[in-house]
Amino acid sequence: MLWQEKNDESKFVVPDDIQDLSFRMSCQELPVDHAWSLLQAVKAELPWISDEPNLGIHSIHGAASGNGWTRPDQSNQVLLQISRRTRLYLRVPKHRIEDARRLIGKQLQPGEYSIRIGDAQQKKLVPTKTVFSRSVCGMDVENEGDFTDEIVSTLQQNNVNVTKMLCGLSHTIETPSGPITARSVLLADIELEESIILQQQGLGPNRLLGCGIFLPHKSLAAVGASQDDE
Repeated sequence: MLWQEKNDESKFVVPDDIQDLSFRMSCQELPVDHAWSLLQAVKAELPWISDEPNLGIHSIHGAASGNGWTRPDQSNQVLLQISRRTRLYLRVPKHRIEDARRLIGKQLQPGEYSIRIGDAQQKKLVPTKTVFSRSVCGMDVENEGDFTDEIVSTLQQNNVNVTKMLCGLSHTIETPSGPITARSVLLADIELEESIILQQQGLGPNRLLGCGIFLPHKSLAAVGASQDDE
């Protein structure tokens, strides 16, 4: 007979060694594909960010992002209209939080656009059984089946057991060295410890371009609803 008890999730304590910094921001609009220009703008104020492998810059999303799953056409010609509730998020190791706060009061210049940075709040990572990343790259992105297999294999090597996964359509992130192809990825029914590991470590390269950063998501039902509404 096999009888394995599940982990007591009520006793799980979220580590605080990596946290999100949520900055108020004042900005009217940005291109949908703004990852490279935003990185350059942040790096101009925080030149040390390239030396922190666990630091990530979340891409900025407007209101019409379909519960975080869908997004407008990824193009420099399409602009996001930014509301006052929109925040700039950095995922930062704890020992760098005070350094990252130096963005407060700065005027960032991603390309021809402008972002005034306001106050920041620290936020611990959220343990949830469903997480998603808007962009995962560095794998065989073009073929969804191979992409899925490689993600499962990579996660299993890191002791993350994947039983439910959805991949979105591929999109590109423009950089001076050429476009980076990525897909959105959602994982469901994972353990809380696995969820935090994914949020801490990410998946694949280009964390400073918003890739491989996992966020808490409501449920698979929310994804279905957002797709039905398109």
